[in-house]
Amino acid sequence: MHSKKAWLVLIAFLFSGCTHSTTNSKETLSELPSRLATISDFLFEGAFALPDSEYGQSSANWAEGVIEVNGSSMFFVGHDHDNAIAEFSIPALRNTTRLTELNYAETPRQAFTRPLDRAIGGNPEQLDQIVGLELYKGRLVGNAIEYYDAPGDNRQSTFVIDDAAAISASPVSGFYSLRGKTRASGWLSSVPPEWRQALGCTHITGHSSGGPIISRHSVGPSAFCINLDQLTTESRKRTVKTSELLGFSLSRPLATDLFNEFRENHLWTHLSEARYGFIIPGTSTYATFGTSGGHKSGVGYKIEHSGEPCAGYCPADPADNYNYYWFWDARDLLKVKAGRMPASSVRPYASGKFDIPFQSAGKLNAIGGASYDEQSGLLYISVLKANNSLGQYSNPPVIVAYRISR
Repeated sequence: MHSKKAWLVLIAFLFSGCTHSTTNSKETLSELPSRLATISDFLFEGAFALPDSEYGQSSANWAEGVIEVNGSSMFFVGHDHDNAIAEFSIPALRNTTRLTELNYAETPRQAFTRPLDRAIGGNPEQLDQIVGLELYKGRLVGNAIEYYDAPGDNRQSTFVIDDAAAISASPVSGFYSLRGKTRASGWLSSVPPEWRQALGCTHITGHSSGGPIISRHSVGPSAFCINLDQLTTESRKRTVKTSELLGFSLSRPLATDLFNEFRENHLWTHLSEARYGFIIPGTSTYATFGTSGGHKSGVGYKIEHSGEPCAGYCPADPADNYNYYWFWDARDLLKVKAGRMPASSVRPYASGKFDIPFQSAGKLNAIGGASYDEQSGLLYISVLKANNSLGQYSNPPVIVAYRISR
């Protein structure tokens, strides 16, 4: 009899625990932000310019625009042939769209230095393009890819500059492999505190197609959950765990008609590329930004315009190129995490053109990278080749900042 009573008590306890866990899960979901941001919530706060001089091993000319902002400073990846990182102090923003009225960043706090050839584990896969940076616990974590990985077999991507305050002298650990490979190895952004328990990670890492060898990319913006503590402890492992929350492939793309032959594709074409994504604090929005084109005229390959062929994919109408956004409901990402929805089935609740200042006549000055600064609440975006006032061979980006209304 006593044994039977003991078993009944144990069963009651177990069921009580299960019910409590389910209730907590529902309570956690109800406590998460539900507001979905719109593009009109992004308010231009101001901008600043970068100098075109060479500092150390590179300059800001011909940069790809990868940035990482933390309060008063910005880590910046220079000329795309160098893949060197510098740290600039951020000057006072000027609320103007005139180049001549912008403040310039001064001589950098830390001159440009190349980290890729200093990794302790070497660089056996010849990674040659830095595509993401994140400052975390005094270390600078970066993602890099090989620009033209023809076999599409690279596994390594991630490095850590152990002392972000001394990037030229610090040891560089890596390279590490992310589960998700190139599909995961791009931008890095912090998960807001209110979302960390539900998603189960500290950061989002993501990437997209838009570069060579589309089969290795996510054919649409991706989001992989990652705990950067895996990279900042002494017991680092060579393969870093990630969890795919949003992701696509050539067989399961965000949109199927990548050439937009039927002129009905307003989501994703061969010209689309996302350069940054982050969960907006206080909302349920995972916001991704980049460029897109061919939505009106369609996409061709090496089409001639005025007798000049384009280098690869290009729109039938040269003006059919835009800075673009794709906004996703983070609650859909939770459904993916719970196994209730495939990562490739998620669709943005809003997408379209993002009108950014400092455009040149006749061509698109594209979004190169971005960084949400938790200290100021500003989203900083690099606008590539936007400063054409410094001479024929000088074209550093302009950095614009947006405040997000709540």
